[in-house]
Amino acid sequence: MAGGYVCSLSPELVERARVELGENPETRAQEVQKLREALARRPDIPARTDDAFLLRFLRARKFDHEKTLKLIKNYYKCHQTWPDVFQDFRPSAVKNVLDSGFIRVVPQRDSQGRRIIIQSPGKWNPSTTPIIENLRAMYMTLELLLQSEETQVNGIVLLGDYKGLGLAQVTNFSPYFVKRMTTVLQDAFPMRIKGQSSINEPVIFKAVFAMIKPFLKEKMRKRMNFHGSDFLSLHKKISPDLLPAEYGGTAPAITTDTWTQTLLAAEPYFLETFGNISFTKAESPDEVLTAEEKKLQEDLNRAIEEAGPEEEWTKF
Repeated sequence: MAGGYVCSLSPELVERARVELGENPETRAQEVQKLREALARRPDIPARTDDAFLLRFLRARKFDHEKTLKLIKNYYKCHQTWPDVFQDFRPSAVKNVLDSGFIRVVPQRDSQGRRIIIQSPGKWNPSTTPIIENLRAMYMTLELLLQSEETQVNGIVLLGDYKGLGLAQVTNFSPYFVKRMTTVLQDAFPMRIKGQSSINEPVIFKAVFAMIKPFLKEKMRKRMNFHGSDFLSLHKKISPDLLPAEYGGTAPAITTDTWTQTLLAAEPYFLETFGNISFTKAESPDEVLTAEEKKLQEDLNRAIEEAGPEEEWTKF
């Protein structure tokens, strides 16, 4: 293959990619070249065309070329129309988010070879950090994890820890932010999301999820699991030997330091890859939200008003 690509997958993962993704090592080079030629006919998509990069997208769409082209187009559309996300797109610019513990990555893979990302919105301080910084930090995390071919094949699992989620955080959620986050996870990034679990959901989470749910595709909804404060239920989805004591597990505490330093060490990659984006007209909420989606903000505001004192709706 061109571009100096050398497959790093083990024989077992080569077979998994064959079975689950339709990836044939004997025709891999031809598939990549076919995609490269299709991109050459699409000057509107300013994509990289090296083998390793294109393979990420082919794997994410099971080597369906039409779906792969759409994914690449969406990936670059986000880059070009979201300057608030991709301007100054480097880990050191979101170090405050990383240090807060909003996002952590479990050091070990699970039994299926998947990486696990823990998001803790309750640790986010909206008075010092705009909500968009959380999306930036999440995107950088996904981008770096995707460098591994093992992760491209096996995918990731998301764990949302909603302990401490309060009025300050909830009032900063908006349909536009939710749509952007779900767009990344479902339509504009070549990552396989293999499972989602939520833990420590307070009462008000029901109203928050009512805003999120309309943006989720059926496939994603089916992979979501809500555990409340039931750690045993969580352990059926994520092994306790991977989780620290705060989730009823036996693993060491997961500090912010390791992943923060891993991302910071990749700063040159982000500067090289995202440092010269040609932004087009910035996307606006009015352009992308339907009338029904805009109403979701009113529904959330009403739910907050009806929920009573904050100390009541932050209970599990």
